[in-house]
Amino acid sequence: MKGSSAHLLSYFRRPSPPDDKLLSAPAPPPPLPPEEMEEKPKRIHSGWKCMPFIIGNETFEKLAGAGLLANFTVYLVREFRMKEVQAANVVNIFFGTTNFAPLVGAFLSDAYAGRFKTLAFSSIISFLVRL
Repeated sequence: MKGSSAHLLSYFRRPSPPDDKLLSAPAPPPPLPPEEMEEKPKRIHSGWKCMPFIIGNETFEKLAGAGLLANFTVYLVREFRMKEVQAANVVNIFFGTTNFAPLVGAFLSDAYAGRFKTLAFSSIISFLVRL
């Protein structure tokens, strides 16, 4: 019985004070000599100037696509005498293809041409196709 109470009391003993070396922060590295310090060149931020044009282009392109959806379906039913279900399938395939095309454009842009050249080229082609 005496041994078990001594064992329990050992959990409540105060730990010995820690070593001062463990609590101190490591010393900072010595400063570099002036000849080794180099100034980093300033970064030129030019991409954000074009961002409103990119967002505007994409917004109006999506707006034109949404307006085209209903008109395209009506045109296919009236002029081509398609059934409504068939016309809806054609419209879905068309819009699925046009929504998948930006992935192909993104790959081509990243791999070969560059983002702004690809955007300009695809905007011109998109404009000419919709005329």
